[in-house]
Amino acid sequence: MRTCALGLLGLLATACGGNFSNDDLEFLNALPARTQLMSKLPRRQATGQALTARPLADKPIAVGDPSGLYAQTHEASERFNAALEGLLTRLERIRAQTPTTREPDLRIWGPVEDREHTGHQVRFVMTRREGFFTYQLQYKPRGQGEEGWWSFVEGTFEAQGGLREGTGTVSLQVALARAHGFDLGGLASYRRLDVAYQTREPPLRVQMDFVPTGLGRAALRYTYREAREGFGEMTFLLEDTAVLPGNQRADLSVLSRWTQAGDGVARAVATGGDIPPALDVTQVECWDTRFGITYFQRGWEADSEVGHPSACPDVSLLAR
Repeated sequence: MRTCALGLLGLLATACGGNFSNDDLEFLNALPARTQLMSKLPRRQATGQALTARPLADKPIAVGDPSGLYAQTHEASERFNAALEGLLTRLERIRAQTPTTREPDLRIWGPVEDREHTGHQVRFVMTRREGFFTYQLQYKPRGQGEEGWWSFVEGTFEAQGGLREGTGTVSLQVALARAHGFDLGGLASYRRLDVAYQTREPPLRVQMDFVPTGLGRAALRYTYREAREGFGEMTFLLEDTAVLPGNQRADLSVLSRWTQAGDGVARAVATGGDIPPALDVTQVECWDTRFGITYFQRGWEADSEVGHPSACPDVSLLAR
């Protein structure tokens, strides 16, 4: 991601400059804000002790042990944020630059020579129609005409309320960029990276799909929600995970919720793989503000309960 996406718009940052009109600001505020959409899961302070995500079947479990499901949630949150940062950080630089072309419902930045990909030009195009915005980060080989432009990043935003309130989408066209010779690093095995979000009302919601190139494989999805007073939620899938003794493997669906202080509740459900269909492979885990276990229970083990459910924080605000 950083190889390409983080360098996409650096050249535009020096391509122009000056003052904005009120109409310019309406366009610029239609671009997604990275910090608004990123997961705000409280992080564990550095202690020298590794934060590990152990398999569901690990034993024994005791109150105060590091929470494995918090660790899984932390890893998912980091992946989610890294992808958002790679996709959106450079879009934010547009807000510091004045357009090179202005029409009543059109703004264009560029074109300029692309320093990252020799022999190419790059531009950023935004259009508006009755409060609905579309935008594209586009490239073309030097010397080609208008028909040579292709879109690497595509986005939309529909304003619905106050500043930056509404619904939007952003897509990174990975397969198309790869076909044009761009190095995409760890995204090379995917066709697209799609983000859909709503900021018009709480809870804020961001859904991220890594769309694979292969047929018959579902997108790898992360969903983040953020409510008032710092409550947060992350839903994610861990594929082909060792779940039960004997290395029985399955996909693991995790729903984690937390408070602003950092304590939280997670529920993991295993499905598919070689897990017996009648087996209730569900694990519930709660942690405190130091991310130590306060409550733990496995659905497939009658005597697995540790602690008491009353030790779990109230995160019912996100259940609505």
